[in-house]
Order: sequence, then structure tokens, then C-alpha cells
Amino acid sequence: MLRVDFLIPFIVGFCAVIQAGLNRKIAASWGLSWTIVLNTSILLAVGFLCLSMGLWSGKAASSTFRLWYLIPGLAGFAIVAGLPLSVGKIGALSTFLILISAQIIFSALWDKGFEGIALSWTRALGATLVLVGAWIATK
Repeated sequence: MLRVDFLIPFIVGFCAVIQAGLNRKIAASWGLSWTIVLNTSILLAVGFLCLSMGLWSGKAASSTFRLWYLIPGLAGFAIVAGLPLSVGKIGALSTFLILISAQIIFSALWDKGFEGIALSWTRALGATLVLVGAWIATK
């Protein structure tokens, strides 16, 4: 049975594959730069729509701005630019298996370093099984 709290990352995973695959096709005819501009324009439009509808509230940018706030945007750019390139070179399955492997490693480091969540033996075993499975599938 699928747990409801697993639904969001499941949908995001689906969207990542669809986005990378379709961006690769768009980039083949428009070029990657224009594909990124299109993606960014849509993201901004949807973001402003959500903001104007009050879907997510928050404070406007002010003196609380920190330079590290730019990192998520740069990471998003790397995802939007990098995934179609990788899918085109090694295919969607290998791209996402390697991506998931990297996410597992860096998620464990993030949990420990920033969230204070220890890596239990069960979490380590599960992560190791996924990493081994990804390694086998990319052979």
C-alpha cells in the first residue's frame, strides 16, 4: 500500500523524468539555453500566480536576505540544464539511477549535518541496497 506521505516525492520523481526527457527534445530543436529560458519563464509565472493567490505566504525579501539564498536557484539551474544533457548521453535510466545514488549519499550527509538525524543501521542498509541495485542496473 502506498503511503500518502510518499506521494509527493513519487510525483516529483515522475516530474523529474518527464521534465528531463521533454527538455531534451525541446533542446534538440530550440537549443538548451532557450529551453532553460522557457522553463524559467514558466516557473516564474506559476510562482507569481501562487504568490498572488496567497497559496504560500511569507515575508517579502528584505534585510533578512543572505547570500546563500542563491544556492537553491543555482542548484535548480544545474538540474534543468544537466538532466537533459545526461539523458542524451547515457539515457534516462542510467541518469536517474546515478542521480538517486548521489541523492542518497548527500541526503544522509544532510540529515546528519543539518537536521541532526543519525544514520541508523536500517537506513544505512536500505541506502546500500539501493546503491548496489543502481550499480548493477548501470552495468
